[in-house]
Amino acid sequence: MIRSLWVWSAGVFLTVVCGVLVILFSFVDPTGRMIHLFARIWARGILAAAGIKVDVQGLENLTLGSPLILASNHQGFFDIFALFAYVPIRFGWITKKELFRIPIFGYAMKRFGNIRIDRSNKENAREGLQAAARKIREGQSIIIFPEGTRSIDGRLLPFKKGCFHLAEASRAPVVPISISGSFEIMSKRNFRVNPGTIHLVIGRPMRVQGTHEDSRNGFTERLRQAIMENQVPVW
Repeated sequence: MIRSLWVWSAGVFLTVVCGVLVILFSFVDPTGRMIHLFARIWARGILAAAGIKVDVQGLENLTLGSPLILASNHQGFFDIFALFAYVPIRFGWITKKELFRIPIFGYAMKRFGNIRIDRSNKENAREGLQAAARKIREGQSIIIFPEGTRSIDGRLLPFKKGCFHLAEASRAPVVPISISGSFEIMSKRNFRVNPGTIHLVIGRPMRVQGTHEDSRNGFTERLRQAIMENQVPVW
């Protein structure tokens, strides 16, 4: 319990400090390099405070210099820190609207260029995906959780079709990222933080071919299968 209180206290402190820096530098740094640097410092600081190590495989599958769609499973809260800290390209997030309401953090997310999605409103969600596709065509990589939410038991949930539509609209390759170990560190309905190792396995890029129903379902299932096959056993 004491460890968890320490991690949450360190997390709040780092979020306030790095959030303010992201907001300030977003007005003077058109390249976005500094705000991404502060985001990585934020993420690595929280991982260090929690005693969490991150093992990364498959970095050679990231095509540097061209925009990508990074599609990851979502086991737990610490997925975000692991991806921010150890995926060595600059990217924005597609994330739920509730996070934008958090003081400082929410405004920093907006200045960072993240895309807000209202999961309860199909029209808003569609507009969010269109905005994300525009950012990709303009050269920014985007990360998305195809499950739409964190898994309750750590196992892979069914994938929604948003990733297919995003890839179809942007014509960018989709890179599957498999996360393992995050659920054991902190599950969805638990605030206790356990030390451990998060494994990130970056798979080979995939491309959408065709636009009909079979292509959409087939691509979504292949993406899910690729993420499932690259997960690392942690028990």
